[in-house]
Amino acid sequence: MKRELKPWSIQNSKYLLKDRWITVRADTCITKEGKKISPYYVLEYPHWAHMVVINHKKQILILRQYRHGAKRIFAELPVGTMESSDKNPLAAAKRELLEETGYIGHFKLVGITSPNPATHTNNIYTYIVTNPTIKKAPKNDPSEVTNYTFTNLTSVLSLIKRRKFAQALHIASLFLALQKIEKRKND
Repeated sequence: MKRELKPWSIQNSKYLLKDRWITVRADTCITKEGKKISPYYVLEYPHWAHMVVINHKKQILILRQYRHGAKRIFAELPVGTMESSDKNPLAAAKRELLEETGYIGHFKLVGITSPNPATHTNNIYTYIVTNPTIKKAPKNDPSEVTNYTFTNLTSVLSLIKRRKFAQALHIASLFLALQKIEKRKND
């Protein structure tokens, strides 16, 4: 049996936390069937940009950094958060790549995804970056101390298998970009 799906209505919203990185909202919702769901927590994040940077050798730029939530060092893609000063997600991606790695390049949007549509309000904008060129030294940020290197796809897949590259959102962006690259080769 097919049910008619409709958005919930919001009876009330209360902000529990607001800062530069996250806003936590508690909604009182009413479903299409008239059921009250309260509190329903919503996380209001700024949009995120993920960059799959590929050099002329077809190697992928991988960063390594400490992630406090998991208390481990992970291999990841270069990523960043859109700030109020960024005109759009592309501007955020270019700024973040330059800050984190010192690289510039040619950016192509390959997809827009939702990190978790059940609770998150933001999107992830995934870019393939080709022709990477070092422009300056990376900006030092105490919360983002990274090492980075270009590595081949086989090594990246091995990192995923060994749970060294384990951030699910980064893996999704990587595979989205690889799918676009493969499609271009077959067109």
